Amino acid sequence: MAFTILNIASRSLAAEQLAMEVTGNNMANAATPGYRRETADLVEAPPIPSSSLNGTLEGQGVNVQAISRAQNAFLSRSVRTQYGSMGRWKTLSSVLSQIQNIFQEPASSGLQEAMSHFFNAWQTLSQTPNSLSSRQAVLEEGKSLAGTFNGMSQELYSTIQNVNHSVNSTVNQINTLSSEIARLNTQISSVSSSGSSANALLDQRGLLLDQLSQLVNISYTVNPDQSVNVYLGNNQLVSNNQAQSLSVSPPASSSGILQVHLGGNPLTGLKNGELSGLLQAGADISNYSSQLNTLAHSVVDAVNYQQQQGYQLNSSTPGGPFFSPSALSAGTIHVFGNLTTQAIAAASHKNAPGDGSNALAMANLVHSARPSLTEYTFGQYYTNLVGQVGNQGQHAQDLFNSANQTLQSLRNARQSATGVDINQSSAHLISEQQSYQAAAKLIGVEQSLMSSLFQAVG
Repeated sequence: MAFTILNIASRSLAAEQLAMEVTGNNMANAATPGYRRETADLVEAPPIPSSSLNGTLEGQGVNVQAISRAQNAFLSRSVRTQYGSMGRWKTLSSVLSQIQNIFQEPASSGLQEAMSHFFNAWQTLSQTPNSLSSRQAVLEEGKSLAGTFNGMSQELYSTIQNVNHSVNSTVNQINTLSSEIARLNTQISSVSSSGSSANALLDQRGLLLDQLSQLVNISYTVNPDQSVNVYLGNNQLVSNNQAQSLSVSPPASSSGILQVHLGGNPLTGLKNGELSGLLQAGADISNYSSQLNTLAHSVVDAVNYQQQQGYQLNSSTPGGPFFSPSALSAGTIHVFGNLTTQAIAAASHKNAPGDGSNALAMANLVHSARPSLTEYTFGQYYTNLVGQVGNQGQHAQDLFNSANQTLQSLRNARQSATGVDINQSSAHLISEQQSYQAAAKLIGVEQSLMSSLFQAVG
């Protein structure tokens, strides 16, 4: 019986010491990203028949069966799905907010104001066609309008180049994370097959899956050896210890977005994540740039046509083009370098310096619906474009706010289910310490009894 008591006490000391170590490790890693709470699983040691109780089974104390890792597969998958949604809308909202600054209206330096000043200058010229200052004002406002178009075009071009840089960087991050997950798969499989605990490796891989899910929408399956297969849409990204790489190729146009491939084929199934947001932002910017280019072409064509319908000051010579025929595809519109105040065609008749009717017709272009603009005026078409930019930007911001709020709720739920609660761990530590002290006291009592027994028998 004495040896049985000592055996029970020593088992208890070892078990509670290990339990305290596990609890201490939890507390030390409470703020470690990706760490999942561990628990020393205490089980009753197998009892044995008692030699003094006619074969009745006698308890042998406690053992630590395993160090288990807290996990909640449903919450983890939900968090990672929501990471993807948040990543898409956060990225799209961030890029579109920059675009909104380009199309900020009304603004003293905005395109709407530049168009208004330009056509108002023609209106003034129609009333004072002989005035060199009025003619100079038309030239200056034309240069300002061209500069505004060019500036907006260049800002859009610069933004899409920044987006392309981010696409390339994000693809590199995805490839790095995929390779790391494949590497950890190998280690986890090896450790698990040896019967050891792979908890720390599982924590590392879980954190990588979180990070990857922010970049692209992923799904995954867990294999019997605890390795995972990761999918991007229907495309396998990671299979055991092998990872597929994403690649990029040049855009279809100089102002377009990079094309992304997986395994040499165009990437499909991309719905969420930062990469999805970047590609959507690139498509949106290309669309805005195209519409701005359409407006610029329409203004250039209409003004040049009307200019050529009139006559230069006190001359029988028809007016030449006002703007260069090239528009925003190259980011350059400008007033013809040889266009002078004399060459501005304000008159509708030859040698009629007091005739401002062509200048009036030019001013009235601002009120005309243009077939090239789907029967909108210049101002209406641009207002619709500004509204489109604003609405899409606000929509992305609203969805980001909603996705982020949902993500925080899911992360809190996962943390509650699998993370470390310092107060709870402190209570566990006190309980484990008391059990350890009780086991130590049991050994002390047994030693005292044995000493008394030895003294009694001489």
